[in-house]
This record gives sequence, structure tokens and C-alpha cells, in this order.
Amino acid sequence: MPQPTLNSQRPPIRHGRLLIIACGLTLTLFFCILSINRPAFFAHLEDRFFDGLITDGVPPKGYAGPIVVALDDDSLSRFGRWPWPRALIARLLTRIAEQGPVAVGIDAIFAEQELPVLREKLSSAADKLSTGDSALARALTSGPFVLGFELTFTPQTSSTEDERLLRPLNIVSVRKTGVADPRQRLWQATGAVSSLPEFVSCVALSGFVNAALEQDGILRRIPVLIERNGKVYPSLALATVLRTVDIHEAFLESDWKGECALRIGNRRIPLDDRGRLMLRFREWYGKLKPISASALLQGRLPPNTLKGRVVFIGATATGMGEAMATPVNSLLSGVQIHAIAAENILTGDFVRQSPWGYRLLAIITLGVLSTLVCVGLSVMRGGLLLGVAAIAAWQGSAWLYQANGLLLPPVLPLLVLLANFCLLTLIRSFFVEKKALRQTQDLAMTRDFIMTSLTSLAEIRDTETGAHILRTQRYLRILCQELSRHPRFHPLLNQEKIELISKLAPLHDIGKVGLPDHLLRKTSGFTAEEYEEVKKHALYGRNAIAKAESRVGAYNDELLQYAKDIAYSHHERWDGTGYPEGLRGEQIPWAARLMALADAYDAMVSRRIYKEPIPHEAAVCIIIEGKGILFDPDVVDAFLKVEEKWRQIARDLVDSDDVEVMAT
Repeated sequence: MPQPTLNSQRPPIRHGRLLIIACGLTLTLFFCILSINRPAFFAHLEDRFFDGLITDGVPPKGYAGPIVVALDDDSLSRFGRWPWPRALIARLLTRIAEQGPVAVGIDAIFAEQELPVLREKLSSAADKLSTGDSALARALTSGPFVLGFELTFTPQTSSTEDERLLRPLNIVSVRKTGVADPRQRLWQATGAVSSLPEFVSCVALSGFVNAALEQDGILRRIPVLIERNGKVYPSLALATVLRTVDIHEAFLESDWKGECALRIGNRRIPLDDRGRLMLRFREWYGKLKPISASALLQGRLPPNTLKGRVVFIGATATGMGEAMATPVNSLLSGVQIHAIAAENILTGDFVRQSPWGYRLLAIITLGVLSTLVCVGLSVMRGGLLLGVAAIAAWQGSAWLYQANGLLLPPVLPLLVLLANFCLLTLIRSFFVEKKALRQTQDLAMTRDFIMTSLTSLAEIRDTETGAHILRTQRYLRILCQELSRHPRFHPLLNQEKIELISKLAPLHDIGKVGLPDHLLRKTSGFTAEEYEEVKKHALYGRNAIAKAESRVGAYNDELLQYAKDIAYSHHERWDGTGYPEGLRGEQIPWAARLMALADAYDAMVSRRIYKEPIPHEAAVCIIIEGKGILFDPDVVDAFLKVEEKWRQIARDLVDSDDVEVMAT
């Protein structure tokens, strides 16, 4: 009787099904608990997913968001190092007020007098200020200024005078029945560092300038509300926005779904349970240049540039303030972060953290789906179905963010799907496969699925298309079939090896997942340093496979050895001018020599982010010119015998943007 194939195998026996269902639901429950507790490692993965969603390389036409007036290097070189004389600061504030902004947030603290004065010997408050301080106080009175202060969190005793330096927000907690007061989770400050009372009394509002980095040193969230001594204080960004409206009361809302929001008038600002706003970064934020304070002081700024705008003043000069790493691959100063937060609030362009209920629903859905698939479908069909579900979950999460600003990271749902599939497939194999051949086939299927999953992860970050992977697979299969007739390659290439090498083609550039996005998506040429970094992808690819090999104890595995050869050596050249080792001739692993030609041909006839495609004939000429220089001469000879088949593959699997070129 013929042996059943993977596609025809029957579902497990009854107790096997029950065990699969029990294990699948248990594993799903475990991931649900992880989702609620959010361990640091998984939180980091979710943050990295968020970083990859940042888009919009240029600001929208007619952008009228907040403007940053910077105390930059040019300002310090022209007017002297910081601190400036108070009279000069007053002149700057006066120039800003004359332009007619609606609100001006000052990311600076004037906690001391300009000159030492014996206050106890002076009779009036006016006498307690120097001439420069008096000028600064008058300037603060002349415009819609908001002063910054810093909240501290070290144990200390606050005084009554400290309380008068701050301007708390009149806030009311609104919560659903059975939901805890959202104010209980706000950060609790113990003290404050503020400007002198003579300056604070000149402005209507003030806000704290504190920011908070994530554990990986990246700033993605900024506190909007912090409580101190039973009073809630706004951030500088929020206080500056409030300066533009006549609203004196706010509502902090929370519901049973885990959503928390600050409602001010018709604005609803989504916050996390610690009172933090997750910033909606745009890629062009790192490219906007602030207005130099020197331009205002020297009268070089056109009139009405700041009219009707929200303005922030702060330091961006080298050595002043704190430069913070952000997901836009730029170091931004504190004042720029406050401007981004204010822009999010003013435009309603928010990131809304998905409630915990949504996260649990996603995990349960994919966990139950993967369990049912493992019970009712064959390994191959189940793997394909779950692969489609994984891609749909990833793309759906990206769409939710781009369309609605809802951040629902797919990391844990995909992990439960993959974990369920791998674990339950092994359990299923124990009950279903009675012979070693069937078990070997199941393991091979799982291995192919993992390779496809790794390739899919590489595609998410790489600019190359899925068609590139299919084309290189078919190129290699046809090239191997031709080379199997050659005396040098005949002992190496039986039908099993041909299928094996073609399946490994997608892994040749898996090391690119270790490269930063700005290199993968760069449209211009690389600098010498950037090129050296790009070349490391070959090492990253080999090391990733070797590490997995070591962890599972799969030593001397033929497939993994070929995979490492292809990933590490497919950029070596026949004359020894390639990388990473500079191998020459037969020193280069034979599988990598084949991959090198297939990859080079497809790169030439396909569009890339940095180049246009060239016709097939031109690519053939280049390969012929590289015979014995770039490529193994025998491999080139075999290519010339099948190059028309390669042309047809390139046409059949052409990228949509390359149709016209391939037609020629």
C-alpha cells in the first residue's frame, strides 16, 4: 500500500486532538498573561515595531505647526555663551511678542537673580530685581508667554513658597463604575525647580519640562500630567496649547477597556495610564530647522513670521540642554520634543495605544486559529494558512496605525501563532506519523516554514520585493539543472541538491535585518563608512544561522551549511576582489558562486530604490564581461545556455514598475 503524503495525512486520533487543543489553549493563555504584564523584552519589540511605522518624509504643503526659536550655536557665537544677560533675553522675548504669536513656551528656568542683591535690606519688590531682571519681567508681561519649570522626584520637604511657583491644572477625574481613579497612576513628584516668583507672576500659565526615555534610550512618550501634593500640573507643551484657548478646566477620563484620555474642550488627548502621551512622530520632524534666535535679535526674520503661531524657545546649541534619541533617527533637543507634542495636540494627530482588551482579543484569535488549524488541517495547508494569517495580522496592524493612529502591535499575537504552530505540529507528529519517513517529512515542512518566516521578516525591512525571491529561486533551479551535466558539478548536483539550493535562495540577504533603515532605504550612493556597514550583512546572515544551529544542536547539517555559504559568500568574486573574505576561485563555496550570478542578474534587470532596471541583453553582456573576473567561468557558460529561460522568468515574475523595461 502506498505511503500517504503530507497533503493526504489524516487528522490525529481523538486523544491526540484533545491534547493539541489543551496545549494550544494553555499556550494562548500564557501569552495573554504576558500581554497584561508586558515584560521588558516584549515591550521593546513592540516599540521597535512602532519605530518602523514612521512615515512621511516631507512636511505637508502649507504646514503651520509650532515654530522653534533656538538658542543655537550661531546665536551663542554672535552674542556670547549662555547664560545671556537678562536684558538680551528680554529683547529676544520682546521681538517675539512683536510678531504676534498666540502662545510662546519657554524651555528655560530663571531660578536666580542676575546680580547678587541683599534682599533683606531692600524695601520693595521692584528694588529686589536688577535692571536686566526688571526688563525680563516687563517682557514676560508683554506677550502670551508660558514659563517652564522642572519637577523633581527625590525625597524632600516642599515649602509653601514652592507651591506658589507652580500653576496646577483644574482637573476632574471621570471614570466608569468599577474603574480605578486614573490620577492614582500618575507620576508623583516631590519638589520643583522654578523661576523666581517675580517672573512667574508675569505669566498666566507654566508647565513642567520633564521628559522620559525608554529603557533602550529612545524617547517615544512624554509625560503630559504629573501630580504633586494632590495637585496635577501640565507639561510645557500642554500649557502652551492651553494658552491659545480660554479653557480653565480639564477632565481625565478612563474606562473599563483600559483607555485613558485627557479632555480639554473639544480636544481629547489619549494618554497611557501614567499620564504620558505617545508621540506621533513624522520622519520630517528630524529635518525641520529651528529659527535661530540671532535672526530675531538682528532683525533678519521677516515680519509676521510668527504671527498667529505657537512658538517654543529653547536651547539646541552643542553642550546646552539634553539631546535625546528619537525613532526618526535624529537627536532632538528638549524644546523640539515639546514642539512635536504640541503639534500632536493642536492637530489631533495622535498615537492611541490599543486597550488591553484589544490586545487580548488579537492573541486569543490567533491562538485559537492556530490551534484549530493544527487539529483540522495538514501541516502544509495549515502552515500556508497561518502564514497568510501572520502577514494579514502584520499588515492589518500597520494599516490601523496609518489610518487611525491606533497602535496594536502584532508581536505577541504572531509569537503565539508561531509558537502554537511549532509546538502543536510536533505534538501532532507524535500521534500521526508512525514511520520515520513521515516524521522526517514533517520536520522538513517545519524547517521550510521557518525559512519562509525568516525570509518574510527580512522582506519587511528590505526594499526588495517578494518577486525577487521567487525569481532567484527559479534562476538557481534552472542553472543547477544545466550545471548538473558539467563534469565539475555533476557529483555535487543531484535532484535533491538542486531543490535544496533553490529553496535556500531567499536566505542570501537575511543579514540585512541587522542593517539600519536609513541604509536599506537610501536612494543615493553610500559613503565609504556606510558601504563598510552594508557589507556586514553577509556576516550577520551567517552568524544568525550559525547561532540558531548552535542553539538547537544541529551540527553538520547539510542544509544549514549551504545556507551559511550562500548568506556569507554570495558577494565573493572569482578574482578575489569580493567581500567579506576576498576569496578567490575555487576557494569560494560552489553554492555561493551560483547565488552570486543569480543575484547579480536579478539586480540588473529589476528596479531598486537606488537604480533603474536595464534590459536583459545588457545584463548578459555585463555577465560575459565578468567571466573569470567576477564569476566562475563554467557557471557563466551554463548561464549562457539558459539565459533565454531566465529572461522568460524575469518577464513572468516582473515587478509592476519594470514591465516597460522587460518588454524591450
